Amino acid sequence: AAMPIIHVYAFERSLEQKREIVQGITEVTCKAYDVPPEIVTVYIFDVPKENTAHAGVLASEAEGKP
Repeated sequence: AAMPIIHVYAFERSLEQKREIVQGITEVTCKAYDVPPEIVTVYIFDVPKENTAHAGVLASEAEGKP
């Protein structure tokens, strides 16, 4: 079976949150692809809010706005 590789781009999170997301992603991937967890790879790319923008506004400056 092909090795599933998942890339996750998200705002910086705690170590506990990262553990939770990779566990959930791995479980769902194993079920969907019928593969063992040993061949699932998840890469997390932490993105600081000041390095992300939506509609021309930095996420770090948009907090609290609708």
